[in-house]
Amino acid sequence: MYYYDLPVNIRSMRYRFPPYIDFYFPEITGMSDARIQQSMNNQIIQMMNRLIAQFDRPDLTTYITGSFLIKANEENVLSMVLHALGDFGGAHPMTYIGALNFDVLTGENKSLSSQFKPGSDYVKRLSDMVAEQIKEREIPVLDEFKEINPEQNFYVADNVLILYYDLYDLSPYAAGFPYFPIPLYKIQDIIAEDSLLDRLTYVI
Repeated sequence: MYYYDLPVNIRSMRYRFPPYIDFYFPEITGMSDARIQQSMNNQIIQMMNRLIAQFDRPDLTTYITGSFLIKANEENVLSMVLHALGDFGGAHPMTYIGALNFDVLTGENKSLSSQFKPGSDYVKRLSDMVAEQIKEREIPVLDEFKEINPEQNFYVADNVLILYYDLYDLSPYAAGFPYFPIPLYKIQDIIAEDSLLDRLTYVI
């Protein structure tokens, strides 16, 4: 097993394609395993490129700005969010976000399903919590909420699992990005051993 000094070192990098793109993105540095470090950095670049590609509007001049937030960087867990804003020169602006949840020991970007024990029916458990928050917080929805996607977008921060939706996926544009915080202690019994969530469950 590899051991790393925590947290992982991050530096801010800038990708510019004047005058249309100006994107700040994170780069991981100083890891003892160069292969794992390069793998994670490649995945970060791929995510940035996917976000930029979603603004493909040949009929409009598009100006894209981007930045990032590190949500968790401990216990060999690195969770981050990249977000990109597209300004279409007077037309309705649009924002896209993408999360990456790395196992620093392997360089893998982990899925939501990998965080839970097999057969735990985590989809229903989390969906019930999301439905309750929609009602309590009076979040407007475009259609009746039924359940989350088994591979729902997520990130982790402060011992909390945050599920989120893109603009228009669940709610009207004016409602912003719907997000649903799930404290890890509430789902501890279904979290898979040595998953990212398991490592963070016991962090005080």
